[in-house]
Amino acid sequence: MKKNLLYYILISSFHFGNSQNNEVNTYTIDYVKTINFESGGSFSASHTYTRFIELNKSIFNVVTNPKEVKSSEENQNSLVESDDDDTVFYFKPTGKNISLVYKDYLKQELFSKHEVSYKYFVVQDTLDLFNWEIIDTQKDILGYSCQLAKMNFRGRDYEAWFATTLPTGGPWKYDGLPGMILEITSVDNFISFKATSIKNGYIELKNLENPLSKEKVLTWQEFTELYKIKAVELMSYRPTENSFGVETSRGGIETYITEDDVDYNNALEKMKKQ
Repeated sequence: MKKNLLYYILISSFHFGNSQNNEVNTYTIDYVKTINFESGGSFSASHTYTRFIELNKSIFNVVTNPKEVKSSEENQNSLVESDDDDTVFYFKPTGKNISLVYKDYLKQELFSKHEVSYKYFVVQDTLDLFNWEIIDTQKDILGYSCQLAKMNFRGRDYEAWFATTLPTGGPWKYDGLPGMILEITSVDNFISFKATSIKNGYIELKNLENPLSKEKVLTWQEFTELYKIKAVELMSYRPTENSFGVETSRGGIETYITEDDVDYNNALEKMKKQ
């Protein structure tokens, strides 16, 4: 009887310890993204950023409207239970993940998707992108004392508020401050992210895959070069004498083609003379 009891205690301790080893501290932050268009009007969407502390990784993705869940299930990521161990969960990446940003803080890498001529490409970037200037100004956001920081990132000036009592992280690509970015706005008011809730807890998570790693990956330079090639092609395309090329923007939130790019400017000038 004593042997059986001892065996039971040892087995229970093993399972408990194994469960403890798979516990991951997570911070889940909901944001509202707002884009104000130059032509007038605006667009807002809800996003969630989850920071997996022990794994040194994070996932940022759009929050699906409950009414749209059924029609867009293929684009949803989920935590699924392991077939071998019901105390262990895996992050299961599925679908196109068009709005997703994956960060690996240990490798200082981030992955996202960008569109060229209606086709999406996975783009790998570095997390060492941001040259922040920290300002001695504070304000309160969701009960956290936040400090102001400023930077220029790929064509736009930004102001951000970050909480040093929270781990490093931030919405979309924004990152690199000694704390969590809870609010960031471009100075031209084109785009902003504002935190609406913060949750902290532990989950059983043994593995977190890169949802975008199985697809062909381009570097940022390769992507911008491809984008420019397609932009020049569209401006130069004339299937008939009476048709005209199509002007493509120099970028979106980020600048893909600089104002002094010779190839783009020559194609644009030639198109306007047609």
